[in-house]
Amino acid sequence: MRREDLKDLGLESSVIDSVMKLHGKSINKFKESYADYDEIKAQNEELTAQVDKHNKDLKNLRGQLKDNDDLKGKIQDLEQQNKQIQADSKNKIAQIKLDHAIDNGLSNAKARDAKPVKALFDMDKIKFNDKGELDGLDDQLKAVKESHPYLFDEGSTGDYKPGGHNDNNDTGSTKSMIDIFKGKTTTE
Repeated sequence: MRREDLKDLGLESSVIDSVMKLHGKSINKFKESYADYDEIKAQNEELTAQVDKHNKDLKNLRGQLKDNDDLKGKIQDLEQQNKQIQADSKNKIAQIKLDHAIDNGLSNAKARDAKPVKALFDMDKIKFNDKGELDGLDDQLKAVKESHPYLFDEGSTGDYKPGGHNDNNDTGSTKSMIDIFKGKTTTE
């Protein structure tokens, strides 16, 4: 309310002064009740800023937690792959040792060629025992030697005596050969 408004209403100046005093008291009471408004407003702004900061921090933490979960998942995948690689490597090494032991056994058994002999084996029955020795190889070698003896070098079983014509064991075999090439025979 303004003084000019009261003058326009036709009030006297003493009445206007009384009204303005009353109005001033009312305004002061009102101001007193809201005197801490600026303080509350400042606190509200400060608290709002803190809440916003905490919300950003929580969002960052959630992102890091998600990244952490992703990293945990990747680490678990890599650990699983590592275990699989180790198991595969152990199996390959065991197979190489088994193949080498079988090849040595075939060499000791005088196999002419290991590949066709191994093709006749039931490889599932040949294993290392607790002592590190091959089980099942001797039985299969015996069976293959009986069924396919040509795959093994048993040495000569008879006396080999190279002889001349009609097994006459002539010592001049070179001369005999020359004569044969010339068309002469030894009986002439």
